[in-house]
Amino acid sequence: MKLLKIKSIKKLGQKEEVFDIINVNKNQNYIGNNFVLHNSSEDWNKRENKELKKRLAQIRTKHLLYILCFPLKINKVDKVYLSSNVNYWIDLFARGKGALYVKDVNPAADSWRIDYFKKLSSYTEFTMPNLIERTLKKHPNFWNIVKFPKPPKWLYERYLKVREKNVYDDENVLHSVTKQDIHNALLILSLRDIMMHDQALNFNRIILHISNEYDVRLTKGMVQAAIEDAKQLVMKIKEKALES
Repeated sequence: MKLLKIKSIKKLGQKEEVFDIINVNKNQNYIGNNFVLHNSSEDWNKRENKELKKRLAQIRTKHLLYILCFPLKINKVDKVYLSSNVNYWIDLFARGKGALYVKDVNPAADSWRIDYFKKLSSYTEFTMPNLIERTLKKHPNFWNIVKFPKPPKWLYERYLKVREKNVYDDENVLHSVTKQDIHNALLILSLRDIMMHDQALNFNRIILHISNEYDVRLTKGMVQAAIEDAKQLVMKIKEKALES
């Protein structure tokens, strides 16, 4: 087998769009057009990133909608998602209200006109929603204001359970947990255990007591969420104790 050596490397002076190769595990180097290539995404090895790309590939063939929640700024999202997989983008600027943006199909322009947001007025969580709406409508990719209905109780409670489970599935979650958090969780679960054996004590009485004594109004859903959070935390503590 004859070995080939690189004699020189020169800059071509032109920019071309490149993409990462997906669905190949444990290797980020490939041969393409007689060149050794390397995937560029610094987050490529994240389990969530791989799973997301796999799901996106599946739903495109089935003509389904897949709604994603991207935290922080949209320009932090992988360029492959924005250019190929994201068709609409909703910015939730108030409770139940979002600004819907569509992709610019002009190949000479940035699909989402991210830089244009620098020209718009700034706003915070304390800005009146109608003022934010007026500002966002100036963006060239703006399409419409979307209003989300209040979810039914069963759906919201199911969401809380999934959210808490996702939080405590993170292997680093205990790094931010203090002893006080653990003590509070144990107290909440103990109160729940007492209520299960004392018919005179129930959620409604607890909520009424808090309202009368401390002038703070809680819902049954809030109490259930606190109990679920405490349960997940204590389960995580037990798992770590068994491992050590």
